[in-house]
Amino acid sequence: LLNFTTLLYTIKFELMIDTADTEPLLENDSIQRNPIPVKSGFYRYVIVTLLAFGFIMDYLLRINMSFALDGGMIPPNCTQDQPRCWSQQVQGFILSSFFWGYWVTQLPGALICCYVGATKVFVSGLVIATICTYFNPLISTWNVWILLSMRVLIGLGQGVTFPVALNIITSWAPTSEVGIFTALSGGGQYVGAILANSISGILAESSFLGGWPSLFYIYATIGVVWAILWLIFVSDSPQDSKWVGSGEKNLLIATTAPKKTLHFSEIPWKKILSCIPFLSTIFMHMCNGFGYFMILSDLPKYIVEQLHFDIMKSGFIASLPYLMTWSGYVISGKLSDMVISRGILSRTVTRKVVGMFAHSLPAVLLFSLSFFNDKVSILVFMNIAMFFQGFANSAYYVNYMDLSPRFSAVLCGFGNALCAIAGLIGPVFVGYLLNGVEGDDKLKHQWRIAFGVASIVWVVGSVQYCFFGSGLRQSWDAQVVVEQEEQEEEEESREDGKVKV
Repeated sequence: LLNFTTLLYTIKFELMIDTADTEPLLENDSIQRNPIPVKSGFYRYVIVTLLAFGFIMDYLLRINMSFALDGGMIPPNCTQDQPRCWSQQVQGFILSSFFWGYWVTQLPGALICCYVGATKVFVSGLVIATICTYFNPLISTWNVWILLSMRVLIGLGQGVTFPVALNIITSWAPTSEVGIFTALSGGGQYVGAILANSISGILAESSFLGGWPSLFYIYATIGVVWAILWLIFVSDSPQDSKWVGSGEKNLLIATTAPKKTLHFSEIPWKKILSCIPFLSTIFMHMCNGFGYFMILSDLPKYIVEQLHFDIMKSGFIASLPYLMTWSGYVISGKLSDMVISRGILSRTVTRKVVGMFAHSLPAVLLFSLSFFNDKVSILVFMNIAMFFQGFANSAYYVNYMDLSPRFSAVLCGFGNALCAIAGLIGPVFVGYLLNGVEGDDKLKHQWRIAFGVASIVWVVGSVQYCFFGSGLRQSWDAQVVVEQEEQEEEEESREDGKVKV
């Protein structure tokens, strides 16, 4: 109710001041924010397909170690002198070592793509992860520290993917298709989770390529094939592509932000870090990560320990939360584009409405399910909550591109790095609440506290976003383009003068 009331107030306030998202903040801002839909070519959908497969590979290469450890990688009844005879603590380090590298390269990856191009950084990160994955079975027989290092390298490689993807999307998606383009590509991570839960256990228990090693060999081989296709068909912009038709190229040039090489000094750091809408988006991103990772990490544990039902034994039930999140992501992305392009709501109001559904409804559902005792009701509430959680990506993730098509990768790099930290806090907080607590009634009380805190964090994130969020392109983003164009014109005039002399 608090979130809904706040949203109504902000909508009323925007109507009073007559905020129009279709008007550029600068006279020189030539991007058409709401162009008339034009069906001209389909090559941009080839780009979104390959981008989605990149995110599928991103998740498969990330999660295969978890299934390998449970699928025979640890020899039964092993002794310390045998290879891969690791304790539960060591296995925990192996799984978490991925995240040691993952959050480190979020912002550096975004900065590097400003120099060398987003497509090269994206494929390089996944190629590094693919190579390391291929050698994991061999290295696991050598030394656990080398294996940990390889997992850190995989995290370092994959850390660049999400921020850099925004740079690719702003080059290839017309403004009227940004929401669905982002949903279809970013939704690949959830498709990867569904595939991992469906086939990884089968591969690990089979005799193909030795069972559990097949998880590394097969996924790495698929990664190599994807990288070859990416290098052939994907370029940094439509202007650089030899595959895109002239009609579609003209449409994309008219409706996307121009991309030019940037120097580190040209990024307006002070304006970015003092931008209230950007800080509001980051805060919502962090609040979302806190609750989202708590659901994925600890809710299955709650169902197992409190209801004595192991959902991981059913591949379909284990995949259902990811399927629901993906569905919410795609549906909200398409609806957002439709509402904005038809002028039903402004870009700012649309992002805030989607953010309210993404946080407030899951908050109510998450807190409510702690009062149920039957597994069916809890699973139903859990998956409905995950469906609306998918809406969050169409609020804060797309919002980075709204605020700054030019620096969207840099903005997302900040947000993703902080979100990864917030996502780690959630499971640690639950572990602190449950540590040393015995008895079903006391445990259930602690679980209610955990879910209640997550619900409050979600609502706080959405309420502040209603007050301070925005869907308008910020002046400092367009100003950089104007200054670069003026500088290029000056250089051209100087060269013309030299030729005349």
